[in-house]
Amino acid sequence: MIKGLGKWLIAIVGVGIILYGIVGIAQRQTTAKSQVTSHSSRRQASEKRSSKTKTKTKTKTKTKTKTKTKTKTRTTPTETRKQPTINQDPALDDYFKNLGFSGTVLIVKDQKVILNKGYGLANQTTQQVNDPNTLYPIGSTEKAMIATGILQLQEKHRLAVNDPVAKYLPDFPNGQQMTLADLMHHTSGIVGRNQDNQTKTSQQLLQEIIANGIQGQPGQWHYLDANYIVLTKILEQVSHQSYQTYLKQHIFKPSQMMTADFMTTKYGQLTAASVGYEMVNNQLKAGVLPNFSQLYGVGDLYMTATDLYRFDQALFTHHLLTEASTNLMFQPGSQSHYGMGFYNDPALIVNRGYLSGWSISNGFSHGGRIYIILCQNVKNSSISLGRINGDLYTKLVV
Repeated sequence: MIKGLGKWLIAIVGVGIILYGIVGIAQRQTTAKSQVTSHSSRRQASEKRSSKTKTKTKTKTKTKTKTKTKTKTRTTPTETRKQPTINQDPALDDYFKNLGFSGTVLIVKDQKVILNKGYGLANQTTQQVNDPNTLYPIGSTEKAMIATGILQLQEKHRLAVNDPVAKYLPDFPNGQQMTLADLMHHTSGIVGRNQDNQTKTSQQLLQEIIANGIQGQPGQWHYLDANYIVLTKILEQVSHQSYQTYLKQHIFKPSQMMTADFMTTKYGQLTAASVGYEMVNNQLKAGVLPNFSQLYGVGDLYMTATDLYRFDQALFTHHLLTEASTNLMFQPGSQSHYGMGFYNDPALIVNRGYLSGWSISNGFSHGGRIYIILCQNVKNSSISLGRINGDLYTKLVV
């Protein structure tokens, strides 16, 4: 009996062991499955995060690329947005056609562009026509931008236009009696630089002006590039920047001037570049380019008519200078009507530039209703930009 009971106990224990083993295997398989599922979930989540990171990185990269492209567009004339031809006044259009005008005309009235059009040929050899995107060297019109820079530095209390020149250039002739304002008004009394076509540094130009001395005391108006060459040198000294860098950062950028840049020997290779011509014995001849190293700050810029308008508008709407500084800029410093970079004439506040066949007139009315920008690439004695301004103002002011 006991022997038979023992057999039964052994059998029961054996079955228990077998069942325990089966349950253990099942539990281990469940655990393993759970671990695989958990690992798979983590991997999927990780992949999703990685994918998001990559997407963000791509987006950032694209954004950076776009930003870089934008910056490049602002400084590279050939990559800027094209300006369309606008002709909202056929009578004005006929006026320029009948004149035989060659260049680009931009006229704005009451914040509306009524004419932005090219006339004649930008290049007689290639037969390329003038249009709103044609580039023109602006000559002495650049002086207004140097004057703006000087007044900006005054607003920052880094100089004052009533300071004597000697404060910045101790060896300058009559520098204790002569102020920065005298230079800006062309009433300094200096003799000026030597007129030649040699390559010179800005320091060499300054030394020539110093060596040539004065012809009289400050007060008498005598228009000279040399006045603004000295101012450009002072602008660089006070701002601790080259004048090119200063103008790009503090004039071109806030004015949104897209095509403005400095003249080099590569200007003629630009697709939108105009050629300046002079009429000699009833024949057009390309003007001889000056040595631009001698036009340091006084005539070594080129741009479109649109960029000249953008500068004027930024100035008049006080994006570049305060109202007080702008009024000071336009206030005549002598009987010549010349203020600081602009003539303050009865109809228009205007400046002009002449260079190797190019003629520029850049003006706006005293109330800012009318802007007239004339960029001409054929010097023709029968066409007076001053007379054109008078005719246009009379037509537009009503």
